[in-house]
Amino acid sequence: MIIKNIVYSTDGENFCPDCGKKIAICICCDKTENDKYLGPILIERQTSGRRGKPVSVIKNIPLQKADLKKLAKELKKHLGVGGSCSDGNIIIQGSHKERLIDLLGEKGFVAK
Repeated sequence: MIIKNIVYSTDGENFCPDCGKKIAICICCDKTENDKYLGPILIERQTSGRRGKPVSVIKNIPLQKADLKKLAKELKKHLGVGGSCSDGNIIIQGSHKERLIDLLGEKGFVAK
């Protein structure tokens, strides 16, 4: 890994002090992806913008980016569906709200 010393930047303090990357792409930062949300995990069904096909969106997960990706992978593997992880949310293809609530409950999360 090449570490570049930043001479001048207009971004202010948007860089990680450990690795020098921008906070948005840093995975070593201690901040969770959703540190401002401390309530229960919300699971909602969305169809807008997806040609009528339902997806389950899991929001307010208090995990770091790397852990969020691991959780998404485990959920997708257990359900046997596809999905993605972006902006602190996990998107699971299909309508699986009840099964997701059960799976997250087994992992120690409170989900609605």
